[in-house]
Amino acid sequence: MTIAKSAFGPLGAPVLENRAFAVLKRLLLVAALLAIAHPARAEPSAALCAAAKKDVGADSLLAAEVAATFGKESDCLYPLKALRYASADVLLVQAGEPGEGCHGCGAPLSAYVLKRVGGGFKTVAKFRQFAELGTNGAVGDIWPIEIDGDDAMAIESGGTFQGYTSSRLDFFAFRAGALVDLEPKPPVVLDADNEGASEDASKAISVAASWFFDPTDKTALVVDYKIDAKGATRVERVVWRLQDGKLVLSRGRVPPEVTEASGG
Repeated sequence: MTIAKSAFGPLGAPVLENRAFAVLKRLLLVAALLAIAHPARAEPSAALCAAAKKDVGADSLLAAEVAATFGKESDCLYPLKALRYASADVLLVQAGEPGEGCHGCGAPLSAYVLKRVGGGFKTVAKFRQFAELGTNGAVGDIWPIEIDGDDAMAIESGGTFQGYTSSRLDFFAFRAGALVDLEPKPPVVLDADNEGASEDASKAISVAASWFFDPTDKTALVVDYKIDAKGATRVERVVWRLQDGKLVLSRGRVPPEVTEASGG
């Protein structure tokens, strides 16, 4: 389902028959009305890393969402991207400045769902530390997408280890009030090459991939691999499909050169 359905939809309640339950029901209604009248304030303990302030100041949408979510305290969070969906926005942030982590350290990521209200924003859901991705404390590009009717996001990350360079995609969907890791099996590796690890140029392998969700089947992730190896180039298509809440290999096979080029 979309964020609107999972985060903003009306909450159902059972019918309460006896008097004690009726009193409890009235108390809950009063509490709900108070919550509406006094919306949640920005988190007092979170604010921008110094290096983030210039980028945020240059993006009015991002600045408005950051102000609505975090206020102006002095801890270090780094806003990465504001993702806009039909019914809400999602502010994706990481703990610490990108690129300042150790070589094998991922970026700790959190997501804040913001409802657009009267020209401003109200935080309606928080998913703290939902994943730790990438290397050197940084991730790559981030895209808002839709998967089988759910608002979702794709996050690219990667790095270089012992001369092998590669990047991969991770997918997360907003579903039933949760942020769900779709855990592609096998992992979706994108660009990869072993040029830094191979002294023999004839053994160099380069892989570049493009990807999309099938417009006629929003559960199908299509990846086209372009492989350059041994003086020849070819293209292979591989399809993952959403099954039981996870992306699993559905058609084709990941070319063996992908594993060779990424050192895996």
